[in-house]
Amino acid sequence: MKKIVCSLLLALITLSVEAQEKQTVHSIIVEWHETEWYLTQEKLWKAEVDKDNKNADAWMNYYSAVRAVRNCSSENEKLRNSYTELGHKIAKECYAILPESFESNYIMYWDGGLGISDEKFLKKAFDIKPNDPRVLLDYLINSEIKRDKNTFSKVAKKLYEINRMPSGALNWAYNVLTEVSENGIVFTAGDNDTYALWIVQEAMNYRKDVTVINTSLILLADYRVKILKEKGISPVEFEHTEAAKYALFKHLFENNANIPVHVSVSASSQFTDSNITDHLYLTGLTYVYSSDNVENIALIKRNFEKRFLLDHLTKTFSNSYGDLDTRIKHMYLPGLIKMYKHSLSADDLEGVAYYGGLLNKIAKELGVEAEIQKTLAE
Repeated sequence: MKKIVCSLLLALITLSVEAQEKQTVHSIIVEWHETEWYLTQEKLWKAEVDKDNKNADAWMNYYSAVRAVRNCSSENEKLRNSYTELGHKIAKECYAILPESFESNYIMYWDGGLGISDEKFLKKAFDIKPNDPRVLLDYLINSEIKRDKNTFSKVAKKLYEINRMPSGALNWAYNVLTEVSENGIVFTAGDNDTYALWIVQEAMNYRKDVTVINTSLILLADYRVKILKEKGISPVEFEHTEAAKYALFKHLFENNANIPVHVSVSASSQFTDSNITDHLYLTGLTYVYSSDNVENIALIKRNFEKRFLLDHLTKTFSNSYGDLDTRIKHMYLPGLIKMYKHSLSADDLEGVAYYGGLLNKIAKELGVEAEIQKTLAE
């Protein structure tokens, strides 16, 4: 729905590149726009670089726009490959001109790719701007991959101190951790859902018995070996094919250590094979994997009514750039819909009013009222 609305606005309000203003281009994990917006910003910031190739900020925004177009082009392989190559070119040109700048070193590291980038660029960027959240987030990932728990904890606490994650995202992460089984594993899929859980665990010293596993990071061989060994899970061979990926996750779900495994709602789209999805039971903000049937309504009700902190769904307690506080509310919809329908079938008028009210508020904020009403009517 959000994409449809944005597309309509773009069609109604057509402005030339010259008429539009340059804007800071944040990573798509912070603030998401339509591809057309990034294409416009790419042209505007390239013009700035052409005017003054010593303008480090222009280089950063130019690269960020190009990277965003690449990331938004997953269904257009030709465009994605073209913008991948353009990103490499920008990174090298910027570094050649401004080798001592924060921007050039960070772009070089950022452009390298997960598990591939030369750490000297990250270290140089950190030395120049040790409190920059972008560098800190990359250090967080880097230390997690290495399983450097001391550095990982320090960086996570620093990110909490500088308010890198909006309060709503941290509140969501707290609720997810509250729900996960003791000593369990929870799969995440994106950047922000993973960061938020890590930060809450370290900064609040909360539910550190839970192992947060990002579905992309676990594909890295050295990291996977370390995690499986720590958890007492037997090793597994892996090649980068869909069949091997399915086998890996099936191995983790049915691990020999009998560790309970959850999937965050934010990661549920990663699993589409019925041999896995038929065994995933919604329990609130996660799905728990079980070979036996799970009476999940009672668990969802317990979590929403006894464990979750939900004030952030109706009140905003902090200002932050980007729209993550709003987007994170999507994760509550499956559980709220389940509870609304359960309340309706049980003639629980109080529950119908409560869950219906939350659904209506969130749906309106997200611009998905029609979709939610259709789902509730089914």
